[in-house]
Amino acid sequence: MDIRDLRFFCLTAEMEHVTRAAEKLKVSQPFLTRVISNLEREIGLSLFDNVGRKIRLNDNGEAFYIKAKKVLSEMDELNLEVGRMLDRYNRSIRILCNMSSYSPELIVAFRKKCPNYTISIEYAPTKDIINAITVGDADLAFCTPPLIDDPLKGLKTDLVFCEHCSILLPPGHELIGKDEITFDDIKDEQLITSPKGTGLRINLDRVFASHGFHPNIVCESNDMDLIFRSVRDGMGYAIIPRWQVYSKPEIRSCSVNVNIPEACAYIGISYNTNPAISAACVDFKNFAVKFLNGVKKNIYDK
Repeated sequence: MDIRDLRFFCLTAEMEHVTRAAEKLKVSQPFLTRVISNLEREIGLSLFDNVGRKIRLNDNGEAFYIKAKKVLSEMDELNLEVGRMLDRYNRSIRILCNMSSYSPELIVAFRKKCPNYTISIEYAPTKDIINAITVGDADLAFCTPPLIDDPLKGLKTDLVFCEHCSILLPPGHELIGKDEITFDDIKDEQLITSPKGTGLRINLDRVFASHGFHPNIVCESNDMDLIFRSVRDGMGYAIIPRWQVYSKPEIRSCSVNVNIPEACAYIGISYNTNPAISAACVDFKNFAVKFLNGVKKNIYDK
């Protein structure tokens, strides 16, 4: 067996589908099937079970997968170390997120410090983010709620921030300036928020359910600027991360903090430990942690 065979096997195990794995690897399905069959014949064990149209690792396959990923991780670490010594490691970073609250300021700040890095950042649903991190289609992910660690797949999450929220009200609204807003205050108001499945909405729905609150949602959008404009034009109110109030002074006069203990969002940075996280991603992850610590200090530690 060689390194290529191990990579082909691991990707097929992660995608649980030979045809889709072959498409991603840009090889034919019969060729990939032959690689896996030869690997099974060489080690003398069957590695997969058929489950409908998909395949899944059996007990032997799971044990072999863990060892194979360790070998690939060590090879990748060796390549990274050589790259560092020669100062020619890849400086491109692919990031997925299910929220947009911090992305613009974080990316701009990082690029100012490290102008020779190339960053791609896109929104994606949580399920797609997990798949992308697992198979290597993304390097890092920002998620709320944080992704759950999966040692078998190498998925690792570092908790980096706990955000609270504020309510953004239309100019001149009677609740502006109130010390504390309750659900009773807004039960007849119209809510502008992000769509179901987004990080912000997942956290809001959790809090709404715990209080038996059923908001009157009149507009859903992932575009925070559209949400701000809609509130400004009197369409309704929005519940937004408190960081938005800090970073946009023009909306502070129309914002009221929410003091509900469970109305908070934990944010995690996720990555795959198999293969090892790249040097460029380590640089970005460390910067992001410092950046979010700075956000915490400016908002909550004053």
